[in-house]
Amino acid sequence: MQSFVQGVLMGLGVSVPIGPVNVLIMSYALRSYTKALCLGLGAMSADMLYLVLSAFGISQLAKIPIVFACISVFGACFLLYTAYAIWHGAASSVQPASVEASSGVALYGKGFLINLLNPYVIMFWLSVSAGTARADFALALAGLVSGILAWITLFPLAIYLARSKLPNIVVRAFAYISAFILVFFALKLLYAIIFAKI
Repeated sequence: MQSFVQGVLMGLGVSVPIGPVNVLIMSYALRSYTKALCLGLGAMSADMLYLVLSAFGISQLAKIPIVFACISVFGACFLLYTAYAIWHGAASSVQPASVEASSGVALYGKGFLINLLNPYVIMFWLSVSAGTARADFALALAGLVSGILAWITLFPLAIYLARSKLPNIVVRAFAYISAFILVFFALKLLYAIIFAKI
């Protein structure tokens, strides 16, 4: 049972902090709960992969500076691309079809890639890898899935239910703000690589 609770805490610990995935979930939840959920499920799949890698010690490869730097660069570039797509589509963000144009599978893949290439997620899993190795893997995995599922289902649902109270200009402004936040995370990654602070 302790391993299950540990897994739940890990799931909440990696999913609750505001980061690129939560920013995108908020953006999509303003128009479509299903799309936001697909994005969250993709991010959860990346976390499950990192849990498996941590359990077998493979995630330690990310401690190699050149490997971590490559992941960081790819992650920063992907965030910049995502920010550009949100900014470019902000003018039409008040149209419901603008979100529906992205399929659930595409959004699942986007969520997976953003979490997979996010060095801060990797650092989280490296920091808990010792505890993961000592835990009952099946219970820890079940706890992880439970913790993340609770967040990615309830968080976008709350936003989706409140969307009708938001005027279109607020939705559009949020799209621009989301793009700026993603750019901030990308530049923060690049800055950390340049000055070796990650």
